Amino acid sequence: MIRCERAVAFPGQGIQRPGMAAKIVGTSAWHLFENASEILGYDLGKLCLKGPEETLNNTAYAQVAIFVTCLALWELNRERLQPQIFLGHSLGEITALGAAGAFSFADGVRLTKARGELMDKAPQGAMTAVLGLDVSAVYDLCAKVDGVDGTVQVANENSPAQTVVSGDRRGVEHLTTLARSHGAKRVVPLNVSGPFHSRLMEPVARGFAEVVQNLDLTSCHTPVLSNDGTSILSAPEKIREKLVLQITGPVRFTHQVHKLATMGVQEFVEVSPENLLIPMARRIEPNLQFTLVSDGGI
Repeated sequence: MIRCERAVAFPGQGIQRPGMAAKIVGTSAWHLFENASEILGYDLGKLCLKGPEETLNNTAYAQVAIFVTCLALWELNRERLQPQIFLGHSLGEITALGAAGAFSFADGVRLTKARGELMDKAPQGAMTAVLGLDVSAVYDLCAKVDGVDGTVQVANENSPAQTVVSGDRRGVEHLTTLARSHGAKRVVPLNVSGPFHSRLMEPVARGFAEVVQNLDLTSCHTPVLSNDGTSILSAPEKIREKLVLQITGPVRFTHQVHKLATMGVQEFVEVSPENLLIPMARRIEPNLQFTLVSDGGI
């Protein structure tokens, strides 16, 4: 087993907002926004600084904005951090792979652009966070609803008491009613454009598989812990497989953080404009040291 002391993690959607790149302006990493803008055909830096918020919240724009912002923060801090393993939550796994050298920055921009655009055209659906129920209980409730009263499945295992479900609106509504009747403290609908990390995303996965198949990949210089919570990614073919499976499969963040602890990780570093993963990770493994890196470093 790989032994390591420091893990660096990258967030997924949810951190996008005007001003997210404010601490990167004027630094040596701003060229990444300029390079990305040439590839995208619009001013990504301006979008990340000034919005409009409605555009930035659109999945087609949000994913590439998050990828570039977090990778720029990584570039500013990479020399002092030097982790032994990377990980990411959903989209953040692509940022982790980029930081680990699996593909070039330009290819990462094209990859996240394609992923965001495909997911923006996902079938109609919904996602809801269930708070205060054990994840196994949420799986049991999904099994009662799925295929009977709609489609619903676990999408994110975020912490011992926070599980996100995804599916069609009928299935998610039935799951919501059941979760409340079984003692959930809160059930919070998410402001998303589709049923992400569910089998309803299979058309998106097929389209993304074509993009991934043409991606120029190399072996990672630093391993990446997959969203499945167990696989260590380094070889190109394994990376291709997991990038596609993630579209329809759950993000098992709880398993990821437990896995880090078994690997000897002592410090969990989140590279992000804001604290998104640390609060969840702290509930999973409270004895880890937690560090947020949200600016140009020391």
